[in-house]
Amino acid sequence: MLNEGRRTELLYFMREIVLEAGVSEKLAEPFMASLAAKGARESVSNAMEFLDSKIDEGFISEDARDPIRKVMRRFTKIR
Repeated sequence: MLNEGRRTELLYFMREIVLEAGVSEKLAEPFMASLAAKGARESVSNAMEFLDSKIDEGFISEDARDPIRKVMRRFTKIR
């Protein structure tokens, strides 16, 4: 699960990746919020499935998968 206490930092690093992947700023915010919420409330693997579905839809490029995955791993809390 993602560390909710570091949500702002997560969104900061993810924003750069998402915008570089060609997502408009208007659509980037809701996408990142959904991704972070799934990672915090459900699991990081569910968030990755959501990301994969968005890649399949063509919403975000395939190149963004690994950088987003690395950022999410960085902000995962281990119990």
